[in-house]
Amino acid sequence: MDYDEKLFKAKANIKARRIWLVFALLLTANYGSDVSSGLYPVNNYIIFVILCWIPFFIGEILLRIKGKDTDIYKYNLVIGYGIFYTFLLCTTESPIAFTYILPVTSLLVLYKQRKFMVYCGIANTASIIFSAFYRAMLLGCTSASDMKNYQLQVSCIVLCYICYVMSIKHLNESDGALTDSIKADLQRVVTTVEKVKTASNTIMDGITVVRELASENKHGSDLVLDGLNELTDNNKQLQNHASSSLDMTTDINSQVENVAGLINEMVSLTAESGSHAQTSSTDLESLVKTSKTMSELSNDVENILTEFKNEFETVKEETSTIDNISSQTNLLALNASIEAARAGEAGKGFAVVAEQIRTLSTETKSSSGQIQDALTRLSEISDKMMTSIEQTIKLIQVTLEKVTLTGQNVNKINEDSGKLGEHISVINTAMKEVESSNHQLVDNMEKVYNIVDTMTGFINESDETSKRMVSKYEESASNIDNIEEIIQGLMCELGIGGFMGIDDIKPGMKLSLFIDSENGNINEYHGELLEQNSNSIKVRLDNSINVAKNTPCKVQVTVGNVLYCWDKAAINPTSGLTAGSSSTNTLTITITTRPSIVNRRKYPRLDISNRCTITVKKTGTTYSGKLDNISANGFAFLADNSFFADSKGSEISVQIENFDLPDNSVLEGKIIRSSDNDGMYIVGCQMPADNLAIKDYVEKHLK
Repeated sequence: MDYDEKLFKAKANIKARRIWLVFALLLTANYGSDVSSGLYPVNNYIIFVILCWIPFFIGEILLRIKGKDTDIYKYNLVIGYGIFYTFLLCTTESPIAFTYILPVTSLLVLYKQRKFMVYCGIANTASIIFSAFYRAMLLGCTSASDMKNYQLQVSCIVLCYICYVMSIKHLNESDGALTDSIKADLQRVVTTVEKVKTASNTIMDGITVVRELASENKHGSDLVLDGLNELTDNNKQLQNHASSSLDMTTDINSQVENVAGLINEMVSLTAESGSHAQTSSTDLESLVKTSKTMSELSNDVENILTEFKNEFETVKEETSTIDNISSQTNLLALNASIEAARAGEAGKGFAVVAEQIRTLSTETKSSSGQIQDALTRLSEISDKMMTSIEQTIKLIQVTLEKVTLTGQNVNKINEDSGKLGEHISVINTAMKEVESSNHQLVDNMEKVYNIVDTMTGFINESDETSKRMVSKYEESASNIDNIEEIIQGLMCELGIGGFMGIDDIKPGMKLSLFIDSENGNINEYHGELLEQNSNSIKVRLDNSINVAKNTPCKVQVTVGNVLYCWDKAAINPTSGLTAGSSSTNTLTITITTRPSIVNRRKYPRLDISNRCTITVKKTGTTYSGKLDNISANGFAFLADNSFFADSKGSEISVQIENFDLPDNSVLEGKIIRSSDNDGMYIVGCQMPADNLAIKDYVEKHLK
């Protein structure tokens, strides 16, 4: 239970009131019994009741008005009960009446105030002395036994108060020593708790790094596993192909043997073809001679036809002469007819002759015309014949050329056949070598088959090993999650115990502010811490908001790997807001409760290879690199500068080139790990706050 001074003061007052009440009831009953027995007058009883109960009720009113932890109550108790106690001493005959104060004074030890107890002892002693004088002067109680009683009463009261004071002193010294011891122990506890907090944060950092590395290793293992599966499939295909190739090679070997036999036959056939080609060559030579003779005969025919044509031209000329003669004969016959007609009867015989001449001339002319027509047709036929003979001669010449060329080709064929025989002999030899090589290929394919079979076995073993690695990763991830839950629980306990609170947050840390809207939605704002006080924080939001003072809100502050969450906070009236509301981005938030501690959420990572520029905030130095992966609360990049060999804890900013989210292309982070891979450093960074835009971007691309 926490120590609360007011609570213990209230308990002391309540206990004193209870004892006072019980003692007042007992005394009232006892004194009333004595009054009824006639020992005291009724007036004394009335005064007794008034002095006994009025201070008690006054004290009750004080407790209700001032509160149960008020310091005034003990003075009311001492003064009120002291007056009643003095009256009781002065009016009672009981020799032990002085002890009526002891139960009440014993309660005064609860207040542990030595000076107050000394004052009470002096007042109590004064009351006894006053009652002794009062009884001695007014009642005459001055006997030796009376004086002895007075001395004993004073001595007893003084001794009791001395014991009370000594007890209070001892208790205070004991409490002081205990308090000092507790303070020392508390200091050690606080120091230990600080170490635990630091260690917890360090462990959380380490777990984050291990989780990221494990996640990256799992991603790599998945890729390797996929590659092994693909390689296994490819090896199976290769094995099938190798088996098929082995079968095919065996078939090729048998086919090569058949080809070798065929080539042998081809060699013999080619030799025969050479002999036939030689014979063909002789025949072609004879054909050439015959063709030459045909050519000469064709020339003779041409000459004869030329002479025939010349003679035919002569006939035509003669025919023309006949025609002319016929024409003249016809003319003479006509003249003779004319002259016979002119001679009359004397010329009738001449006329008959002339008529016959004319008739003969006409027939001659007719025959001459027919001859002319026949000769014309003969000329046309002769022209056609000459044309045909010329074409025949040309064809014979072309044939002669072709036959000559054929003879040359046959000679070449004869020569090539000889070379072909030689080449075929070489091919025969080469095929025999191929046959030998094929035998070796078959042997090699059998060895490849065995090697592939062995590789497949190794790949299957590697596949099983990778699967075991994945299962071990899952177990490791489960253990990491358990450790995170334990540490998170520890940190929550530290927060509940008061060891983690507003003192842990520092200026510059990122925060989220949640405010309930009128329509039931929750508006979320982001910003950073400007100032931290004992029960309030001053923040600057990224955007201005309209908010009334004393507006309830929830606050989350990112502290390393954890979130400090205050569910009950309020906008402080001293933040400069009016009674209504105003637009501002600088707020003061009042925090009066302990935070709940929540581990930062885990987000999936996306492989990304954009070029980037890294800037070290402390020095402003820039380096070139390439992103490796990114998530909503962290990223990793590759760089080859030796600065990153010992860069853990450095705060940086990264400018991403050609990023799909231009508004989020500049990221801030703190380096939490750096691995050296042959001069290429793999650097992991944690962002100061979660980036929900990148979260959505990663989830979208992973789908």
